[in-house]
Amino acid sequence: MLHRMHAQYGDEGPSGPVKQWHMVLDEKSVALCGRDIDPGAATLDQTEWGRTKETCCRACGVNWLQSVPFLADEHDRQDYLP
Repeated sequence: MLHRMHAQYGDEGPSGPVKQWHMVLDEKSVALCGRDIDPGAATLDQTEWGRTKETCCRACGVNWLQSVPFLADEHDRQDYLP
């Protein structure tokens, strides 16, 4: 599965700032939260989730995190120990 982040713009449209980021599966035009997304909106790689200065959609985040595997080998165990 390939997820991409897509921008949602405010009242100014693409000429204005990004209002928030949504997660989209493959190249669909509907975000994981159900919002219709402009296919021409700016995109980011899924690894940028939570790293942007703009807000990320909570509903998209919940759905995305539930759909991707947690691979323990990719994480240093020391990061989770007190």
